Amino acid sequence: DNIMRLTGITGIVNGMDVSEWDPVKDKYIAVNYDAATAVEAKALNKEALQAEVGLPVDRKVPLVAFIGRLEEQKGPDVMVAAIEELMEEVEDVQIVLLGTGKKKFERMLTSAEEKFPDKVRAVVKFNGPLADHDRRPARRHQPL
Repeated sequence: DNIMRLTGITGIVNGMDVSEWDPVKDKYIAVNYDAATAVEAKALNKEALQAEVGLPVDRKVPLVAFIGRLEEQKGPDVMVAAIEELMEEVEDVQIVLLGTGKKKFERMLTSAEEKFPDKVRAVVKFNGPLADHDRRPARRHQPL
């Protein structure tokens, strides 16, 4: 924030509370971790997320996630077009989409899930615990 202010840029800077989102003590992730245990724990948390959203559980498959408002400035139409292209070019990939907004964009995400049911999940409702996946891995015992 200070560096941005020195350049003359103004606005709201995104950030996070590093103590609230500390993976060592986070009560919402499936497996807590620190620097020494991060690699194995993150893989387990990824598997928990896959299971939670109903995707095939496989730690070897890359998982891409989008969490945000479905509005023009966020580019959901570009994202859906990229999903189509990605699915044609990459055999093993999974995508989780979470957000609400304009109905036309919600329909686009739902359509991507319908077209690629084993690879794409579109959660087009507000889900606070699942939304936290953008900052930390899978949640424990939080229904969709």
